[in-house]
Amino acid sequence: MTRFLTLFGILLVFSLALMWGMMAQYGYSLFAPEMRGMLLVAFLVAAYVAFRITRILSRRKRRAEEAGQSGGAATSRLSGMFSGKSSAQAAREARLAARRKQLIEEGKLEDDTPPPAAPTEEDDASPLRVSQSAPIKDRMAARAERVRRAKAAGKLNDD
Repeated sequence: MTRFLTLFGILLVFSLALMWGMMAQYGYSLFAPEMRGMLLVAFLVAAYVAFRITRILSRRKRRAEEAGQSGGAATSRLSGMFSGKSSAQAAREARLAARRKQLIEEGKLEDDTPPPAAPTEEDDASPLRVSQSAPIKDRMAARAERVRRAKAAGKLNDD
């Protein structure tokens, strides 16, 4: 409740200050009787936004506590905020990987992961990339080499 009241107070003061500044610029008074509706709207919007922020923060805190209690590795706040996968999606991928491994062991599914390709001498012969500050001649030669290799690998058509 303290978080809500703090956020509500900050948002209300901020919105009223912005409205007062804008209206004072045009010579109107924010506290005139005809502005009661605008003040009510500012009050309600500040309350709603503070409520939503408080709910989001409490939900994040609860999820972090649940993850810590379930014995899983505790993640840092930043990795939790910016990770692209939810805990449900990560759990589903783990179940699928385990099921796939089990089916491969039983012989019902073939392992289609390709073995890592060993680099050939042709790939190591010349660099495919040169720096942007290199002379145009070197950059064009590197590009031509990349195109030649792509055509040889069947990635480009001879159009």
